[in-house]
Order: sequence, then structure tokens, then C-alpha cells
Amino acid sequence: MTQTRSSRLIAAACALTAVVAGSGCSAFDTPEAQPCAWLDRGSDGADNTGRQTIVLVDRSPSARPDRTTRLGGRVPDWTTTLLAARELAPAAWEGGTLSAAGFDGTRATVSWEVDRAFVAPVKGNDTLKKDRRSGRRGCLEQRLRQLAAEAPSTGRTDVLGALAAADDQLGSQGGRRRIVVATDGLTNTGCADLRSAGFDGTAEIKATVERCREAGELPDLTGTEVNLVGIGHAARGKAPSSPQTAWLITFWTSLCDATGASSCDVTATARVRPAGKNTLAGKLEPEVTFPAVAEQQSGRNTTIILPGSVLFASDRAELSRSAQSALDDAARRITDLHPVSVAVSGHTDSRGSEQRGRQLSLARAQAVRAALAERGITVASAHGYSDDRPSCTPEYHDGIPDYAAMACNRRVEIAVTVRG
Repeated sequence: MTQTRSSRLIAAACALTAVVAGSGCSAFDTPEAQPCAWLDRGSDGADNTGRQTIVLVDRSPSARPDRTTRLGGRVPDWTTTLLAARELAPAAWEGGTLSAAGFDGTRATVSWEVDRAFVAPVKGNDTLKKDRRSGRRGCLEQRLRQLAAEAPSTGRTDVLGALAAADDQLGSQGGRRRIVVATDGLTNTGCADLRSAGFDGTAEIKATVERCREAGELPDLTGTEVNLVGIGHAARGKAPSSPQTAWLITFWTSLCDATGASSCDVTATARVRPAGKNTLAGKLEPEVTFPAVAEQQSGRNTTIILPGSVLFASDRAELSRSAQSALDDAARRITDLHPVSVAVSGHTDSRGSEQRGRQLSLARAQAVRAALAERGITVASAHGYSDDRPSCTPEYHDGIPDYAAMACNRRVEIAVTVRG
């Protein structure tokens, strides 16, 4: 009778643990009976470790608020972003191993907070399976929040370095291999450094891929499924325009493809949260900046300069949605100046034929002229100068393209003349 009663008590305790923690009776394998202890155990020679899932969290300074971030402003929440990915649904990691790490500026500083933890398949009825998977999800959520809150080891961001560390973690074992990364993608070190990027055009992307290949910085991810989420969502600085975000997605997709990955899913999708207090006072990071509206004055003339990547997609003359805000600002500034006359000119870089350059630069100038007219600004003239009037030179150094200079030259200028 006593033995039967004891058995029932143990069964009841197991059921309670499964409901509350989702770990089932495995929690009783440790003296502390911690519901999330499974995250700290390796595979221990488990039979079925052919499925490997790796989770990487960007903990670099750009992913955190600083003194320029308004308290309560919206910043990326990497934990909820990752948990929303279908690749991290609890059922997706069962029967394999799970690893999780934070990363910042180098391959060497990637820290494996979860190191090949074996995730046993869930058994039982549908209700019990749901409860246990919910518990596992809660354990992973807690651990990811810890990773996201860790102070960075360096003042830089290196996404390729993190992917290389993940490749090391995966090893040579076969089976299904997946890497899920939450990052703003604003790498600022190594072959993929974006600090001088123009964020416009594919030639720059192709050159970066080749540079990374020659430098040996592309990891071999053959047969691995790669997911990058949150691209372009930094916690500080000016946000990219829609064309710039599209360029970033193409940039990382191209680099991912070059690693030999079996699939590359790169998105700008990110969940956000209110910014808390800055906890990284004094922690500096080289900033990746996006081209923005500029202004130059000379006597009676004021020139408002709009970068091509702010207004247009690559090699296109249709204004993007994100261009509207820049054009609103430009129209307000023109009105404030009380102009005598306004002229618009389009400019391209030196690539492509002269005829194409003139057609594109003129079409872009005319598009801006029409947009200003809709805002009540009369534009006297619109011209396309192709690359005849470069703002930044040279565009090539010993035959090597300077993409920052090219991006500088792809622009629309609004010349405003005022009364003397």
C-alpha cells in the first residue's frame, strides 16, 4: 500500500513538473530539480543527434540603446524575434541538439551559453506535449534574454565571424543543420565592413563577396540552412530607407549564398520593445551610417542634396515609399527659404553607358520635380547630368572601385536661389 502511494506521489510530481516547467521527469535527474537543467547538458552520446540547431544573438553595441536613444523609444527585441521564427518552434529542435550563443566583434568571442544540449522527443498525449513544449520554449526564452543582456566583449560587429563560429560548433557531422541569427546586419569589421557602403547597386555587393572569398573569411556552410532576422534594425542611429534595407537583405543573401548554404532566408522582420536605460556608457562602436539629406550654402544659393539610395531603388527612377519623408523635409526647407527660383538636377556614377546615365539622371530629376510640385513647390527646370559633375572623386583607385565615392555621386540636387 505504501509503495503504491509513493509511486502515485512520484507520478503526480512528474506531471506537475511537466505542466509548470515543460521538462517532464528529466528535471529529477539533477539534485536541484531545476526545470531548465536540460539546457546545460550535452548530448551525452544520445542516439539521435543528427539534427543540429544553432541560435546566435547579436549583443554588439549597435543592438543596444545608448545616450542618443530616447527612453521608451523602440529598439529590437531579439528574443521575441527569434522565438517567432518557425525554425525555433519547440517541435523543430526535438530529437537533436540545440546550441545558443551571443556574438559581437570576433569569431573568438562567441560564447556558447547552450552547448549542444540534447532535446529528447516529447511523448504523451497532445495536452502533455503542448505543456512540455511550452515549458521548453520558456526555458529557451529565459536563456536568450540572458544572452541578449550580456555586455559585448568588443566594440564591433562581425556577423561572418559569428557564422564561422557556428560552423565550428556544427562540426563535420551530417544530418539537418540550421543556424538562426538575430542581428541588425551592420557589420563594421573584416571583409564585409559596411562603414563605407553606398547601399545602392549590386556591383558593390559582388565586389564584397569576392573580397571575402579571397580573404578566406567565408565559412563553409555547405548543406546548412541559414536564417538571418532583424536586418537593418539597430537600436541607435538613423534607420535605413526601404531601398537601403532591400540592399542590406540582398547583401547578406549574397554572402550567405557564397558560403554554400543549402538555403538562405534573410529578412528585416523584427519584434521591438521600449528602450530601457543605457547600460553601455563609454562603450563605443564604429558606426555604419546611411546616406542622408545634406545642405550646402553659397551666397544666395542653397543646394539640398538627396542621395540616390534614399529616393530610388538601384537603376530605377520611380520614387520609393521611404523617399516621401525626405521629400517632405526638402519641401519644408525650400518653403522656409522663400525662394526666387528652384532647379532640380540628377546625377549618376560613371558605370554604364553615357546614354543610360543621362536617361536615368534626367528621369530621376523629373520624378523629384513632380513630387515637389505635389507639395506646392514650383520647379523652374530639371536636368540630367549623368556623371559629368561628380561630387566625390576619384571613383577608382588603381582600377579598384571606390563604392563610397560612387554612392556620393548618385544623387539629386535641388538648387534654391533666394533674394539678395
